[in-house]
Amino acid sequence: MNKKAFAALASLSLLSAVSAYSNGGHVGEADKIQAQVSFLNPTGQTTTDGSGITYRVPAWGWQSHEAKVYPSSYWGTFPMYFTGETMNFSVTLANTASNGNKPFKIRVRALNNVLETSGAAGMAIGPAQEWIVDSLRPGESRTVNGSVYIAPHPSMPSGLDLTRVQILHLNEGNQDAGLIKEVIAVWCPPSVRPPGR
Repeated sequence: MNKKAFAALASLSLLSAVSAYSNGGHVGEADKIQAQVSFLNPTGQTTTDGSGITYRVPAWGWQSHEAKVYPSSYWGTFPMYFTGETMNFSVTLANTASNGNKPFKIRVRALNNVLETSGAAGMAIGPAQEWIVDSLRPGESRTVNGSVYIAPHPSMPSGLDLTRVQILHLNEGNQDAGLIKEVIAVWCPPSVRPPGR
């Protein structure tokens, strides 16, 4: 695993749930904007499968297992951070339009939630974060950076969490933003930090 960045690609068919909404008339733009979420400097990694969750920090020689099973669409290996740490991430946006020179003016919103074993988004982790990208022309890309502190909380469960990145188009002269797509990336905090760490 690359310690500096753990990328969750928007092209992943199941974990990147992309939703285009007709509200605002921006459905046709969904395939012209791509997004990639990268989790920066994770402490370890988490693997989920039919037996549950395995947490690992290879640098410490530490591993732990929890019999918590998620839907198979959330089976894989994901970046891991402990409660009390800050999860830093970046979102790289690309305008993939093949012709024309009209720029997109977009709002990017990131929301972090616990993932329930049903597959639904649960309690929020930290406040929503937003950025405005004033001009994203065909062929251009832009990266924004965010972070969320994983506060110790008695109701905070161990297991998978979601970073939901919503991309909204800002109409010229209109403050209302139409949702173009939502990209979902997965990360994880275990319940217990190893003794002495």
